Amino acid sequence: GRFLCLAGFGNLAGGMDFWDHNKQKKIPQYSVCPTTNAVQATYGNKAQSAACNFGFSPDSRTFFIATTTPRMNVDNGVRLYKYNGSGPTTSITEGLLPNKLLAAEFLPKPKGCKYPDRPQSPPPKGFKEGATDVSGGDKAAFKPLFPSATAKTNASSAPVGGGSVGAYVPPSARNRSSGGGGSLAQRMRAEREGSTVTAVKVNTKTKGGVPGMRQKTGIVGAAPVEEKKSKGALRREKLRLKKQQQEEEEEMLAKQKKAEEEAAQAANAADPEKRAKKIKKTLKQIDELKKKDPSTLDSDQKTKLGTEEKLRSELAKLGL
Repeated sequence: GRFLCLAGFGNLAGGMDFWDHNKQKKIPQYSVCPTTNAVQATYGNKAQSAACNFGFSPDSRTFFIATTTPRMNVDNGVRLYKYNGSGPTTSITEGLLPNKLLAAEFLPKPKGCKYPDRPQSPPPKGFKEGATDVSGGDKAAFKPLFPSATAKTNASSAPVGGGSVGAYVPPSARNRSSGGGGSLAQRMRAEREGSTVTAVKVNTKTKGGVPGMRQKTGIVGAAPVEEKKSKGALRREKLRLKKQQQEEEEEMLAKQKKAEEEAAQAANAADPEKRAKKIKKTLKQIDELKKKDPSTLDSDQKTKLGTEEKLRSELAKLGL
């Protein structure tokens, strides 16, 4: 086959794309604007109902979609599309005997018959390749070269006086009150096309008072009333304040220690003998710590042992 249909069918009415296998391109559908004679190309189509059976005719010029029972008991019927997806050109959904369609298929080609390998129809005069809308105007002004069966039905049922005609209502949705009736497939299709109104959830729950009543905001000019915080919020705030206080204390201790070290360095510089005496005393303590078992020393004692080299170097510089 020359032509190919890529579609998503099942319980929903899916989209369809039609391709030319030889050219490996999508097959366009052409429409003409009556006022400007401009031509535009569109691609693909949407199935009018959920598809149970589908396929091309033996001459590959027509594609059919059938909704059959018992798979789908609503919108039973057959719809025919042209090889490029335009249509449906024919829609058979009423007068089915019995009241449900059981199956639908194309008759096989007669024995010995060979259909010619016909390419796509050429584009209409005035169409430029790559320009999907040469007019740049309203796309609604364009009319397809091959109107669908629905468009033909609406045109034939228009009143003679030129009055407006409402949207087509299928038999299953007639004689119903307004409110978007119809079958499941029709409601899904309407929702997909954005014709249904999205429901908005109204929150009528208020903190105290009657639902729907405007909440009191307090006396005009007075200080706002603080809302009571939850236990979790109070606990988190308490932890945050405790952490902040701890950080401030650590910062203060670090500053104090640094100031003491600077003062000690200044005092040592002013009195070298006093500093040398203090160093000797510390070195004597380090010698005593060396005699002990290292596993019995605490962290402060180990730190003192690590300062031995530094202290001996400083004592050598003092020369005392």
